[in-house]
Amino acid sequence: MKTYFYLRTAYKLSAEPIPACFLELDEHFDALVASPQEAANHRDILLAESVCSRMADVEMYAFLMEDARRRQSMEPGEDEKAAILTRSFLLGYLAACKVLLDSCAVVLAILYQLPLSNQERSFSNSDYWHQLVLQEPSVHRRYHPLRLFFSEVQRWYSGMVHRIPPLVVLHSHYGHRPQRELLLKVADTMEADLEAIAREPYRVDWIDPLELHSRWKPRFLALCEKICQDIAQNPLPPYGLSG
Repeated sequence: MKTYFYLRTAYKLSAEPIPACFLELDEHFDALVASPQEAANHRDILLAESVCSRMADVEMYAFLMEDARRRQSMEPGEDEKAAILTRSFLLGYLAACKVLLDSCAVVLAILYQLPLSNQERSFSNSDYWHQLVLQEPSVHRRYHPLRLFFSEVQRWYSGMVHRIPPLVVLHSHYGHRPQRELLLKVADTMEADLEAIAREPYRVDWIDPLELHSRWKPRFLALCEKICQDIAQNPLPPYGLSG
């Protein structure tokens, strides 16, 4: 039976198309489970829903950023409101990106029984990669090329307090009503901090935060495809929620 695990995520509330890898994985589950109770207690389905829900959250926050500025652009003098909403939704976006990576790391750790605690199941943990190459060298080779991307996401998540400046900084240098484009941008300079931004904001490389989603979404989808393949190719027996 179809499990429709992807409809228990934010994709159900969105017009965004459900990534094909999740639809294909549900076709795989269709031949494995015979009842809703079996689906609810099947570990592979729980893993799939976990990853899918995190990817849906990433897309939801990207939509909220885009929608906030589109709605406010229709009202004169609402640029600052759009900037405030954009910054708040960007915090949620970066957190959702980090949680998506963590969810994928957890799935691999479970599938390949890596000897790591819950806290150690993270792509940012060097021992995670050490255990993965020891236990499953072929799997390690498939995911290792993504480490630079994982590190980029982690740097943005860890440094968002510096990359997203208070509006007062921009007001002080560019006037109380700086250009709309400037209000909606964030620092793409890794070494930037609030002190440097306050002192010399014109030395910072500013980007639209939606550029991040354009840059990252194809890589997130490629990651989800890999994870879905691993789930399908390494079936685990159904088990109760208690283990």
